[in-house]
Amino acid sequence: MFPKRTTGILKSDVISDSGTEGRPPGSLDEDARRQVLLDILGVDVDRELIDFAAGVNGDPHLLAELALGLAEEGLVEERDGVARLTVRRIPRRVLAAVSRELGELSAACQQFLKVAAVLGRSFELEDVSRMLDRSSASLLAPLDEALLSGFVVETECRLAFQSDFLFRGVFESIPASARGALRREATGIPGPRIPGSEESFRAAERPTEARYEVEEGGGGGFSRAHGLIMGGDAAAGIHVAESILENPAISQAAQHDAEASVILGSFLLGQEKAVKLSEQILRERGTRSGDVAALMALATLSNVCWRAGELSEGLSLGRTAVRYGGDVDPVWRLHFQLALAGKLANLREFKEAELLIDEADAGLRGRFAPVWTAAPATMRARISLQSGRLGEALRQAEAATAASGREAVPMLRPLASSVLGTIALYLGDLPGAIGHVRQMHADLANGQAVLESAQYAWTEVLVTAKQDGPRAAAELLSERYGHLPTRRSLYIEDPSAAAFLIRLARDVGDEDLKHGVLDTVDGLMADNPDVSIVGLTAMHAHALADGDPAALAHIIVESPDPVSVAMATEELAKMYAAEAPARWRQSISPSSADGVSLQNASCWARLSEMERRISYLVSVGLTNRQIARRVHLSAHTVNYHLRKIYRKMGINTRVELARQAATYSSGAAVYSMESEEQDAI
Repeated sequence: MFPKRTTGILKSDVISDSGTEGRPPGSLDEDARRQVLLDILGVDVDRELIDFAAGVNGDPHLLAELALGLAEEGLVEERDGVARLTVRRIPRRVLAAVSRELGELSAACQQFLKVAAVLGRSFELEDVSRMLDRSSASLLAPLDEALLSGFVVETECRLAFQSDFLFRGVFESIPASARGALRREATGIPGPRIPGSEESFRAAERPTEARYEVEEGGGGGFSRAHGLIMGGDAAAGIHVAESILENPAISQAAQHDAEASVILGSFLLGQEKAVKLSEQILRERGTRSGDVAALMALATLSNVCWRAGELSEGLSLGRTAVRYGGDVDPVWRLHFQLALAGKLANLREFKEAELLIDEADAGLRGRFAPVWTAAPATMRARISLQSGRLGEALRQAEAATAASGREAVPMLRPLASSVLGTIALYLGDLPGAIGHVRQMHADLANGQAVLESAQYAWTEVLVTAKQDGPRAAAELLSERYGHLPTRRSLYIEDPSAAAFLIRLARDVGDEDLKHGVLDTVDGLMADNPDVSIVGLTAMHAHALADGDPAALAHIIVESPDPVSVAMATEELAKMYAAEAPARWRQSISPSSADGVSLQNASCWARLSEMERRISYLVSVGLTNRQIARRVHLSAHTVNYHLRKIYRKMGINTRVELARQAATYSSGAAVYSMESEEQDAI
């Protein structure tokens, strides 16, 4: 229990007592920081707390707010007469103090500083000018004010916030709803690497004695064990973490970090230790805000449940980890955020998933030197692919695979390569798809620990089917990936996989494959009756197995998965064409075996979701009245939509629309691109 003086001390008292009155910011050395902390907390402080306080960069006022905030928010505890950090987090009191100081500046200077904060702790003036769409000369006045106020200082070739805490306070003053959009905009601005960032990352990974070491310059860095794991050496990271845990004198923060590192590394290596330690920690400590080990335990058990097909439990555990993770460092919080984002994307809850990715990305980029930015990029690539936005998926996957040094995440490279392979396949670039699959295997071979995903095997199956035909794909399944058709996680990650495998089984006459797929999706649906995408996946598989046109039409209208809709459209078109006159069959047949042209894709991208669904139903020969019943609109409204579709597509008849829709869906290459995305493809 700290003295009551911690809640009533004046900042002027602190400055006077510590002998720092009149000193400019940046003048508090280590001894002075220790004295200020001791004066406020009433007890001596450990080295970790003194190092954390260095984030104020010598500003005595912020140091006082830090000490008061740490005590008020229970972020420090007294053990053996020494104050130690329990959670390495900047107190709200400090952020509020920075916000008050920010509010005293002009509106132009506030805008300048907020945009600068989105770019990182250090930035260039020309990047701010691009973000604001103003000349650098017009920003000289707010820049001068920012320099005079002490918020910003000049470095060799760049500008930088005076301290980590000032930087974080300005960044946190930006409305949360705007941070993601600003970060995405800022991501497109090229800029040089921060001098020394590579060296500091390597230094964090060099073997030293087993102790809790934090990478410098990040406003709360990552431990050496955590850095080794994210750098691709999970075994070494676990060894360092376990050595730390053998020391009974370590701080609670170091203990929690080490435990979380052991869980993360063991999970990536597929070791049972991850589950056992997770269960033990939750049993002994439960869940509480700021306990990174308990939160990593929650996230790990969430992933285990999800892969087993226990979707409600997996989602609940994942949400709990994110909810309690607001007080942990962004380098740990990203694991909870991205894991939950992936689950939500599998359920086709794309907006919520992308918000989580934006938050994770902002946390990583809001450091003095951005770190592990390839992780959000990889997840964005995967989600963009799932939602049919190939242009965005391509950009993000290329950014993830090109990342190097401290921004790279080797364990995610295979997933990014598989996304690139699938995109190339959908665009009809078979040589490119083959090349990306080879790179994916190289990534898997080079990585000592990678994120497990059914997508690695599945991407190779798709490319093999396209390259060598269905029988070769079936042989690949039986010889190398025999477990894949009965693996629940495949159908959770890719709902169209079940229908594809049923069609493959039909084409090669493999009854065992068909029954294995149907039994698996039926079991998954039975265990998750309230998850609509799982029910639609099972319905689609049975519709193909039974030749049920009504069920296929239901998939076209209801499925949120664009590839499933395309496959159902193609199959239903074949059924209708088989019964239609020769002239109609010719009108809806694909124009080429390699799928759809980019010009067709660009036209299709201009249609709304409802317009695309109506077009699909036209392609299988339904009348306006029949379509109206399917999409729950009046026949008059369907006709109105058709007129809009004709104008957007530059066509005049239903036959032309049917031809384009059937051609488009025949390659299962249904995707959407905004106008600015088309150049990327």
